[in-house]
This record gives sequence, C-alpha cells and structure tokens, in this order.
Amino acid sequence: MKLIHCADLHLDSPMEANLSTEKARERKGEILSTFAKLVRLAADGGVEAILIAGDLFDSNHITKKTEKYVHELIASYPSLCFFYLAGNHDRGNTLRSAEDKPENLYTFDDNWRSYTFGDVVITGSERPDLDMLNLKADALNIVLMHGQERAGAGKSVAGEDIIRFAKLKNKNIDYLALGHLHEYRTAKIDQRCTACYSGCLEGRGFDECGQKGYVLLEITGGRVSHRFVPIARRTLHTVECDISGFTSQLELENRLLDAVSDIPASDLVKVELVGSCPAEAQKDVAHLAGVLSERFYFAKIADRSRLLIRPEDYAHDISLKGEFIRRVMASKLKEEEKERVIACGLRALTGEEVGL
Repeated sequence: MKLIHCADLHLDSPMEANLSTEKARERKGEILSTFAKLVRLAADGGVEAILIAGDLFDSNHITKKTEKYVHELIASYPSLCFFYLAGNHDRGNTLRSAEDKPENLYTFDDNWRSYTFGDVVITGSERPDLDMLNLKADALNIVLMHGQERAGAGKSVAGEDIIRFAKLKNKNIDYLALGHLHEYRTAKIDQRCTACYSGCLEGRGFDECGQKGYVLLEITGGRVSHRFVPIARRTLHTVECDISGFTSQLELENRLLDAVSDIPASDLVKVELVGSCPAEAQKDVAHLAGVLSERFYFAKIADRSRLLIRPEDYAHDISLKGEFIRRVMASKLKEEEKERVIACGLRALTGEEVGL
C-alpha cells in the first residue's frame, strides 16, 4: 500500500510580501497547480490515499474559485481517498462541512476520529487531547496532527497548536504525519513511532528556502517506510556573497554572479551581501539588484555588509570628508547608525543619490 503525506499548501495565500501583483497571482496559480500535480502523480503511481496534515488553505476565507477547483479535483479521482485534517490557518473552512463534499474526502474534528483503511488505521484530531488518544497495539496506526513540537506544557501559544512529543510515547503509533513546520523533518518518538513533518509543497517566502515536496509512505509486511519526494516548481534560495575588499563595481558584480551561478533561472533568489569594505568603496546595490532580476524569476538583495572604518586613518585628514567622519565617529550614535550616516554622507559628497 502506498500513501502520500503532505501539509501546509496554503492555497490562496496572498503571495505579495516580495512579489509584484502580477507575479503574486502567477505564484498562487502555480501552488494550486502543484497540488493538482501531486494528485495526478498519486493516481498514476498507485497511491491509495493522500493525507493532508493541515493548512490546505491559507485561511477560512478562500475564494469560491479555489474552493470549487479543489472540490472538483478531489471528486474527479474517486479511487483516491483524501484524509484532510485542518490546521490553525484553515479550521472552519466550508470544504469540510459542505453537504455535497466528495465521498472520497474524509475529515476530522476536535475529537479523535479513526478510519480503518485497508491494513491501516488513520486517526486524527484538530485539537488533540493526547491523554485521550487510545490506539490498538495490534493495528498499524497512522496519526495526523498539526502543530509545533514543544517540550513545555500547554496547548497553544500565539494561536499555534502545541504538540508534546513526550506524551506520545508508547501510544502504539507507527507513523505520526505532522503539519505546521514548512520543511521536511523527522524525529523518533519511541522505538515504534516516527514523527514526520512533510513541509510545504512550494516555498512562499525566503523563510521557506530549499527543496519542498511531500512524503511517500509504503506499507509492507506490517511496517511503514517513508521517503521525501521534491515536487516544487520553483525553489527559493538565500545566498551569502562576501564583498570584503572589493575594488570596483565590476568586481562586485562578478562576485555576485559567481555566488548564484548554480541556481536555475526559474527560481527565486535573495542575496545577502556580507563582509566589510572601505568607506570610500563605490557600491551600487540598485544596479546589482537589476543584474539579478534579469537572470531569475525573482531576485532581491539584502545589504548586511559593514563599513571598514579606522578612525586613525582620518585623524589628520584636513579634508571635508575627514572632518565629517571624525565628527560622526565621535558622536553618541550607535555603531550601526554611524556606519549608515557615514555611508550616506560619502555618497552625498561624491554627488551620488542618497538613500537611508
């Protein structure tokens, strides 16, 4: 038997934190298409069920268009069962409560609910009371939950569900299908139980970099094995580029291009400039951002580099620049503020556009 475990699709997410309105709309469509691709791969690959461990949608207020599409997609594969446990983002959405919901869509509520599915018992709760979880030892048990693993007590923090792994020991769980964390991650709960976060199908922001996909479960001989399968159409990358000691804008541009040379043009890239450079160095970040934007679907630059300023170099400098730097360095500003003021001041002295 083959099953797929996925989570955190966040369909209908605005996607406008970094992207233009046009590209945000395009990415929303791509994420929906990736879910459809997953369903078709499952049907073609002999998968019998898809387990969705929360946050299929980004909120309860989804568009009728998206809701209808998902409804019709599920219904169009009647031989494929969908077990959908809502997460902290999409509890209360109408897909679960619709009177005409597809017959192959199985949902959960606040209490523990179990479905016998072939040789497997699939159990889940959207607001789980771990003390009330009671599973048969002689069954092959898969449990769906959505939340953040924490060692401390409590059920929620800032609206997020908390899961105490320690309380799941010796509960006769074979595989714990989790949602909420947007990266693939596994942990052993006890000798029998493996907990797994599948991560999201597509990264939406630069806090979701790296490969994204789903988990394929194979059940043979009363045991569950699993493996991560990448599926994302686009990958997000955060790359550091050390600009220490650069001598020209062209050299800076070449360093930047070297740092991103292995990244496909279809991906999204954020380059963080690091290192230190002399106060006189000419660094046109806007130009660098333009170079990247021509090469990738989306690109941005975050300048985290520092100015290399040694006060002794300006102690006897009688120029306007020397006087300016000495006054700023002697001020009560914080070090980061001093660097920002000096950088802006030097650009002003050389006739460049000043931006804070």
